[in-house]
Amino acid sequence: MADTVLSIKNPQFATYLIVASLLLLKMSALTLLTIFHRQKNRVFSNEEDTKMRGGTVGINDDVERVRRAFQNDLENIPTFLFIGLLYLFVQVPDWVVYFLFYLFLLARTAHSIVYAVYVIPQPARALSFLLGFFVILYMSIHVLIHGFFMGYLGLG
Repeated sequence: MADTVLSIKNPQFATYLIVASLLLLKMSALTLLTIFHRQKNRVFSNEEDTKMRGGTVGINDDVERVRRAFQNDLENIPTFLFIGLLYLFVQVPDWVVYFLFYLFLLARTAHSIVYAVYVIPQPARALSFLLGFFVILYMSIHVLIHGFFMGYLGLG
């Protein structure tokens, strides 16, 4: 079964690959945005970095905002990548995988935008965070139930 689930011919796995790649590219964009704000504001985290372009060692609100958005991604995206891969073995209709995976991508992208790019007052950030969180929670519970009933109890 694993050879068919983890095949590029499986549209669910192809969706996983696309969403995973886009999420990682989004995180890379936050890295570039951090560099941009450091250079723009000439505020660096290490003394040796100031020697190249001048500036100071310190904390900048723009840099810290992007770093917090990135940290939040580090707390959520690896979890999605893991549970998303396991979710492919639950055997749900394609549209369910498409909906959940792209909804998570949308939620994380929105979270980064309203947190680090174009700051929008709460509850925008909280709603985008919760949307992604509930996608992970739903998939985790679904995998747990599927594993318990279909695998452990052998009802499948």
